[in-house]
Amino acid sequence: METARRVPAEKRIRLRLRQQIGWGRNGLLVILAITLINQLMLMLHVEYHFLFSAAVPYYLNWLVRELGAAGAFPALATVLTLALYAAYIACWLMSSQRKEWLLASLGLYGLDTLLLIIFALTLLENPASCLLEILTHGVGIALLVIAVRAAEQLSRMPRQRRVPGQQPQEMEK
Repeated sequence: METARRVPAEKRIRLRLRQQIGWGRNGLLVILAITLINQLMLMLHVEYHFLFSAAVPYYLNWLVRELGAAGAFPALATVLTLALYAAYIACWLMSSQRKEWLLASLGLYGLDTLLLIIFALTLLENPASCLLEILTHGVGIALLVIAVRAAEQLSRMPRQRRVPGQQPQEMEK
């Protein structure tokens, strides 16, 4: 009798944990999309950028533009930007299979936030102008922390057992 009551509760827990993982993965995808939009707006010389994005690709290319740099620095900035996009895409794609990729995305975005703070404190006349951007980075980090914790909890749960002859779709009902 207790097993019959426990199963629906366990399914609800699994569903909640999967939703939290999904929120983190979707948040990562939104960050990636907005970062790309920001890059396009920077290339079109639009003097605005959206906050819920990765800061390093944007500010690295913004710095190249502001300094009017030529030669190796713009090429290095382009290569680094493409590498960061590839890393974020890999984290998003692979996080559906392994929880370690969610953790990697958290580390990558955490490092991005740290570099944003360093950038604000060292290169800007008014570091407080980045405060809202830093706070939105905090929201992204929170989403990823929740997703990483949910993935860890889900991985510690005992695997669902199938009754012989039962289809995988019937287990989720």
